[in-house]
Amino acid sequence: MQHGYTNETYRQGLRVGKRYQGPDAEGRAAAELLALTRLVGRIPVPAVIDAGELTLTTAFVPGEHGQDLIESGPAEETLAACGRLLRDLHMLDPGILEPGPHPAGAVIRHGDFGPNNVLMGPEGFEPVALLDWEFSGIGTPIDDLAWCEWIVRMHHPAAIPALRAFWEAYGSCPEWAERQAAMLNRCAELEDFCRRWSSPDAVTMWQKRIVVTRGWTPGH
Repeated sequence: MQHGYTNETYRQGLRVGKRYQGPDAEGRAAAELLALTRLVGRIPVPAVIDAGELTLTTAFVPGEHGQDLIESGPAEETLAACGRLLRDLHMLDPGILEPGPHPAGAVIRHGDFGPNNVLMGPEGFEPVALLDWEFSGIGTPIDDLAWCEWIVRMHHPAAIPALRAFWEAYGSCPEWAERQAAMLNRCAELEDFCRRWSSPDAVTMWQKRIVVTRGWTPGH
């Protein structure tokens, strides 16, 4: 399917199938299944139909990917919707996902949050599904906040000014140094992921992205 990157994804009528690939596949499959089953009714997520050892079948959710909406024009509205959705996620009790105790300030972390994983419905800018929970778990707000900003800066640079709508909708904006450090940390994790997958081209890509990310300033 379009926008399916790490894993094999396919659609069969009103169902979407996923086959997990690469390092830590079993753990990622378990993390996604846990999130989808624990968060249903609290956050818009696809309904689980079936799950195997390394497979997952969910209900197809019609909608438009946030990244496509950003490219077509309404970037501020799209990013504001992302900010509201992430705020709602981070306001949930982390114990819903994993029993505590948890450190102060801990939240349910999506792990790959950005407009690329948000489906918008046909009426206004209301998210109808937050997708791809395989990197989810318990973390800190900066994990998701910084990564959403990274997605916009790296893949939608013309929409960087619209990030203010994301921060306003979320309700707070960490300092730039903290955000950039979180971006670099996640990029390094993904570089290591690709190295363990024996994918030299992908390793090189992430090394280049780390250099680019390190050179960013708050205005860009």
